[in-house]
Amino acid sequence: MKNLLKRLGCLLVASALLVSLTGCKEKTSEQKGSTNSSDSVQEAKDYGGTEETKENRGQLVVTVGNNKVYYNEAMLYFLVMKAQYESYFGSQIWSYNVGNNTTFEDQAKEEILNLITQTKIVLDKADSYHISLSEEEEAAIQEKAGNYLDGITEEDKAKYGLTEDLVRKFYRENTIYQKVYDAVTMDVNTDVTDDEAKQITVDQILIKTTTEKEGKEEPMTEAEKKTAYNRAVKLLKEAKKTEDFKKLAEANTEDSNVEYTFGKGEMVEEFENAAFALKKGGLSSVVESKYGYHIIYCVSDFSKDATLEKKEQIIEERQNELFKKLYGKWTENYKVEIKDKVWAALTLRDEAADNAKEGEGGEKAPTSTP
Repeated sequence: MKNLLKRLGCLLVASALLVSLTGCKEKTSEQKGSTNSSDSVQEAKDYGGTEETKENRGQLVVTVGNNKVYYNEAMLYFLVMKAQYESYFGSQIWSYNVGNNTTFEDQAKEEILNLITQTKIVLDKADSYHISLSEEEEAAIQEKAGNYLDGITEEDKAKYGLTEDLVRKFYRENTIYQKVYDAVTMDVNTDVTDDEAKQITVDQILIKTTTEKEGKEEPMTEAEKKTAYNRAVKLLKEAKKTEDFKKLAEANTEDSNVEYTFGKGEMVEEFENAAFALKKGGLSSVVESKYGYHIIYCVSDFSKDATLEKKEQIIEERQNELFKKLYGKWTENYKVEIKDKVWAALTLRDEAADNAKEGEGGEKAPTSTP
């Protein structure tokens, strides 16, 4: 269960750069005047010029400064996120309880609101960084919009008010957002030393000193710990003789994994210190941590590819931190207003499945249209 939550959390953060930034819907100050927009940015803001399109927007959902987001645009965000998560976990994911009487749908809706808010604020800053879109970028946006609409039924297009203009606007705004982000972070320090990013790879055998009782890990008795230690000592003797430590580990470890690649500060201290003290091909003694007794074999004391990936991750973290600070300043000039009743009615749940459940005596699911 905990592993599933961790996977969900990682996916949610990874779904868009915007999601990891600070939310701003608590801000109450009025938006200050903005400069004139370039054609591509203005088109992203001015979607929906025809009367037919305007009628198809639905109710107002969120206002971010001077930017108004209507039902059909909000639902596009919902549908994109819905497709992303259901491809991993299926349609039942939304009712998953993440704790504190909160479902995964509640959490995802909060992230969608942050995503919408942040997109509109960043879009307003595009002129300050002289952002415009090339013909190639516009062509890519058109292609993405077309591909997305090809995957939507005519029924859903009509139901949610999805038009080519709206979908193209969605992808255009995402492209402009990324270009603003790149402009803001282009001068970030990209110098990362090998020592700072160093990753090593080890195989390990774990003999646990905890037992699971009623879903919780509890410490073993002293007698049980002694038995576990004696087993670890016996396995260490075998490890010193074997030519295939991984095979021995796979047959005896009580951990879910045998191999780990990691850097400093990523593992429990006792395990990490022992692992980093080894050279390639080295074998540790029995190492005790809060999880149990470890026997560690060093596969690589410098994993080149993993270290390069870690360097990229560190640079991205620096970029995100720089952008987050600047974005925090931007939010001070914005007022965000949410139409609570309309927002509450929007859902990521599968209507057909919920209706079927209701017909079988289940609880009524919230409607997806206001």
